[in-house]
Amino acid sequence: MSAPSGSRRGKRLAVAVGMHLFLVAWFATTGPLHSQQLGDTAAGKRLATEWCSACHLVGPEVRRGATDLAPPFVELANDASTTEFRLRAFLMTPHKRMPDFKLSREQSDDLIAYILSLRRP
Repeated sequence: MSAPSGSRRGKRLAVAVGMHLFLVAWFATTGPLHSQQLGDTAAGKRLATEWCSACHLVGPEVRRGATDLAPPFVELANDASTTEFRLRAFLMTPHKRMPDFKLSREQSDDLIAYILSLRRP
């Protein structure tokens, strides 16, 4: 027996309202994208060198400590699908092959700013 159509409509409405509330909360905490400085690229580079270079090539001039399992940051930066949003989501999600560094919002902003600064024009 299928659920009444009103029940499905109610569920869809609840999902839509939940998504709306999420987006409102997200934009309220991130502010307007055009007026927001993402982070400090120099601090992001230091963080990448200290925490990430054991597995990643973290910059064009850095050639030590990387493994074949982790993509170079320059490659990540130049991937068409790499965006601030995707990098933030990736850094906030635990991954089996990556240590959970528990980055603060500021550290995430700095690291994302650094990675995106490696993008070729």
